[in-house]
Amino acid sequence: MEKFSKMGVKQESSDEEEDGACGWSKDMSREFMSAREARERLRESAVKMARDAGMSPSSAAYRAISKLDVNNNGGAHQPAAAAAGSVKTPKYSAMVYGSLHFITFDGTEFSFQALGEFVILRLSSSSGSNIFTLQGQTVKLHTDAKGIIEVPVMVRMAAFHQGIGKIEWRCAEKGDGLQLFVDDANVPVTVGVVHMGERDFAVRCVSVSRCAAVYAGGLHVVVWREAHNQLAVMVEVPQTFYNRTVGLMGQWSSNRSDDFLMSDGRLVPSLDLYPPSEAKLHDFGLSWAVPVPESLLFSPPPLAPLQPASSQQLLESLSPAEVEELRRTCKGSMQCVHDTIATGSSDLGQRTLAAKNQYQNLALVYGNMPPIVTEPTVIGCKVNFTVNVQFVAQDPNGDPITYSLLHPRPPRTSIGSRDGFLTWMPLTTQPVQLTIRVSDGLSSSLFTPILHVCNCLNGGTCQYESVTENLQQGTFQVVGCLCPKGFSGKFCEKTSDVCKGKPCFRGVQCQSETEPGQFTCGECPKNAVSGGKQGYKCFEHDMCSPPFPFPCHKDADCLSTKQNFTCTCKPGFTGDGRNCTGDLANPPGGNVFNVSVVWVPNRSDGLKQLVDILSMGFQNKFYNASKKDPAQGCPPGVAEYRINMSSDTPHWYIRDYMARVSSHYNMRGIEVDDLDECKAKEVVCVYPALCTNTYGGYRCVCNGTMDVEKSQSCVLDREPVKQVETDLVLGLVLGIGIPLLLLLLLAALACFCCSKKTATGELPHMVPNHIQEQYNPPPFNYSDPALHYITHCSPRILDNYTPRQRYR
Repeated sequence: MEKFSKMGVKQESSDEEEDGACGWSKDMSREFMSAREARERLRESAVKMARDAGMSPSSAAYRAISKLDVNNNGGAHQPAAAAAGSVKTPKYSAMVYGSLHFITFDGTEFSFQALGEFVILRLSSSSGSNIFTLQGQTVKLHTDAKGIIEVPVMVRMAAFHQGIGKIEWRCAEKGDGLQLFVDDANVPVTVGVVHMGERDFAVRCVSVSRCAAVYAGGLHVVVWREAHNQLAVMVEVPQTFYNRTVGLMGQWSSNRSDDFLMSDGRLVPSLDLYPPSEAKLHDFGLSWAVPVPESLLFSPPPLAPLQPASSQQLLESLSPAEVEELRRTCKGSMQCVHDTIATGSSDLGQRTLAAKNQYQNLALVYGNMPPIVTEPTVIGCKVNFTVNVQFVAQDPNGDPITYSLLHPRPPRTSIGSRDGFLTWMPLTTQPVQLTIRVSDGLSSSLFTPILHVCNCLNGGTCQYESVTENLQQGTFQVVGCLCPKGFSGKFCEKTSDVCKGKPCFRGVQCQSETEPGQFTCGECPKNAVSGGKQGYKCFEHDMCSPPFPFPCHKDADCLSTKQNFTCTCKPGFTGDGRNCTGDLANPPGGNVFNVSVVWVPNRSDGLKQLVDILSMGFQNKFYNASKKDPAQGCPPGVAEYRINMSSDTPHWYIRDYMARVSSHYNMRGIEVDDLDECKAKEVVCVYPALCTNTYGGYRCVCNGTMDVEKSQSCVLDREPVKQVETDLVLGLVLGIGIPLLLLLLLAALACFCCSKKTATGELPHMVPNHIQEQYNPPPFNYSDPALHYITHCSPRILDNYTPRQRYR
């Protein structure tokens, strides 16, 4: 006992019980402070330790320490394990302190006794290359007190970061402060930021004896000066260097068994979470001696080797009672006991204990894991409707959790601080961010759920699986709508125009009504009637076609108009259409020609005279004749007639005959040409049949190929046509009809180049030869060029009339 009194160790009451967790004895808590005072003191101690460690007041860890919740029901909201009496070990910080003690990243504590330069920490990149190195120099400790053995202390440290540079810490030659060198240049040490690097690096000092190097990404190196010219260091590394640390601070892998990896790659195993023997630890430490080419400190080698002693030898040098008393003084810290016995100075032992307590107090923050929200990750909601949802969070340390909303928060939003029940009514689809903060008192995390916002109107159904707008980096998503009948738009806000779908019959006008989905159709086309709703479905109702009996006379044309019909006698016949009479019959197969004559002098009985001339010249070939008004633009005095001749009598033959007898009847300017009934509009084909001129007559054609009687219309299929059949027919028409039409046009062009036509137009290009033969039966086929009549090249004088040379 006298020995420890001489060493300056204060004797404590023997009934004190140690509390290895935070360094506070239970008797002291019971005797000198209330429970609340203990909590207040714990918080103040943690804040002081964080400040002394060089933590920035703006950092999240410092704010978490300074805001420890002190309440009436318990202490600070620290992890459950710490409250039970065990201190959590920081999983990303390590420390070197005292003479010479280490705490690895995985929490293993060991001591190493040697002199020289050693690699304290080396960090590697993902590719395996070294990007950061921390080296330290150890020398023998020299004190006024007489120690039992020689012990090493750290006196210089240097760190080098690839791409940034080098920083060195030394004990100042005068005073108790530090010396700093950045890239070998001396930096004055003052309180505050003493150096700001060009690339992601700064040096900050909280006092002249404590300075920290802060690197971008979360790497911090805090160095402070202890008594008797010795340094201590604490290093904090970010998560990116997990499994990428080597050196005396060990390999960070959350597994203590592989902490002691030697520089040559061999592993010094540790059993049952206890460090290896002191001899093996000595070999481990020596393996990390710095080779001379890699040195950052360039210190000379030690002049004399260190003569260390084992912990067992130190403890055996004292009596059991003295050792027990020293343990109580050191609060159970064996590092404190070791340094006190080895150096003979209780002050050095207490400084070692203070450094360890500092590490343990910061572990309350560093070792604490923040709570994490697990669900829900997606919230579906509708504008102007309240949504209620409960957030669930888990804390790895089992601490109580509180919930809050991060500002700015959306309007009409609240959350229960204890149960996590969120109440929110979205007002618009304008993007907002809803961020939940979950805290355990020491640390917190933020969580932003994905918001699926629906704004369907007029009974629209929200389609939460269909996103139409992706805003706020995907955290605010506007979903689509399935609109009911009669509505359209992004949010079903528009009344849809039913007429855009053309619901009425083809060609019938559609009119939208004010009520959604309602419309009216106009009247059906001519010769068609509605089946039910007007204009919606139209059916052909041709009273002139089967199955209706033909209502008119056989020599009359029938025109159907919806529920009625009109009968009109054909040209050359007179009557009301029900009964038609004519002077001469026009048998089937006859040709109708146009005859222009100038009578000299002009006579009123020209029609009778023409009938007499043709009847005498063409017995059994001439059928009838009628007079027509001269066409617009004809010269004065020209009389125009229509004659019906047999199909085997060509027009040029009639003209030559009339030219021969013209002098006997005082006729001049005789012209006989084919009549284009279609252009003259003297015949009408029932819609949709088209009129096509032929030689001596005309045809009513359906779809360009099928002939019908001129009194008949094209018969439409009265059965509903399926859409598939319609598409097939349309495809065939477009695929086959267009190429055929081009071929027919080429054929018509060739015919135009080879032959001339009558005065009224060209021969129809779509009529093939076999159809012409049908209307011009053998032996006469007027499409044969051999039958074309050509007048003689030499002038002929017939009855004082000179015919013109021209094709007919």
